[in-house]
Amino acid sequence: MKTINLDIQGMFCATCPQHVERALKKVSGVRDVAIPGWQSKKAEVTADSSVTEQQLLDAVEKAGYQARVVTIKETKASPETASACSAHEHDFDLLVIGAGSGGFAAAIKGVELGARVALVGDGLLGGTCVNTGCVPSKTLIQAAEIWHKAGKHPFKGVHTRQGQVEWEAMREQKDRLVSEMRQTKYADVLAAYPEINYRKGFARFTAGGRVQVGNDQISARQIIIATGSRPRRIPFPGIEEAEPLTSTTLMDLERLPESLIILGGRAIALEMGQMMARLGVKVVLLQRSTRLVPE
Repeated sequence: MKTINLDIQGMFCATCPQHVERALKKVSGVRDVAIPGWQSKKAEVTADSSVTEQQLLDAVEKAGYQARVVTIKETKASPETASACSAHEHDFDLLVIGAGSGGFAAAIKGVELGARVALVGDGLLGGTCVNTGCVPSKTLIQAAEIWHKAGKHPFKGVHTRQGQVEWEAMREQKDRLVSEMRQTKYADVLAAYPEINYRKGFARFTAGGRVQVGNDQISARQIIIATGSRPRRIPFPGIEEAEPLTSTTLMDLERLPESLIILGGRAIALEMGQMMARLGVKVVLLQRSTRLVPE
C-alpha cells in the first residue's frame, strides 16, 4: 500500500471535496480518500502500490480540478484499510431490497456515486405508488368526479348494464395508465441504468449477513431495506366472515356494490369513500376519533 498526498486546485465550495473524492475513488486500487475541507486544498489517498500518480492526476482533472503530487509514502495496511480491501470481496457495494420509488431512487443514486449496485424486487415493479396507491386511486377519483358532475349518478341502478359499463371503463382506463407508467417510469428507467443488477425474487437474510434471492446468495457492503408496506387486516371477531376489502381490492372490484362500510376516517378512507359515493354507492364511514383526519 502507499499514501499519496495531493495538492488540489479549483475547490471553491463545500461540495467540491465530494466531487474530487468521488473521482479519486473511481480509480481502481484506491482504498480511501481523505479531504479535510475545500479550504485545505489537500487530499490524502490510500491506494494499492500498483496505482500510479498519473492515474490520480488524470482522475482529478477529469472532474474539473487540478492536482499535483506532494508526497508519496509506502505504508502497511491498517486494520481499517484491510477492512476496506476485504470489502471488494463482496458481490456489491450496495444492495437495495425493494423495487418501488424509494428503492429505485437509492439504486440510481448509488450508481451515480460509482457504487456496484444490486436491486431486488418481489412482485410488480414500481411498488405501491404506481401499482396500488397514488396513480390508480387518483385516476378513479378524477373519473368519478367527472361522472358525478355530469349528472350520471345512478344511486339505485349501480347494477344496471349502464352502471357496469361505466365502472368497467374506469377500471380499464386505470389499468392502462398503471401499466404505461410502470413501463415508462420504472422498466424503461431500469433499462437506462444497465449498471444496476436487477434481481427479481423474495429476499431473505441468511447467516453471515448474506441475502438469499432464489437460488443465489448475495453479499454487499451496505444494504438498504425499502420494502414499503401493505394493508393490515385487524383480527377482530367476525373479520373472516365479513371478507373485508382493502384499498387495493376495492379498486379492482368487477362490479360496484350497493353499499359500503368504511372503517376509519383518514386520508385513504375518505378518498375511497368519496370515489364510491360519487359512483352511486351508499357509503357509511365509521370513525373512532372525535374528528375526521385527526392529524
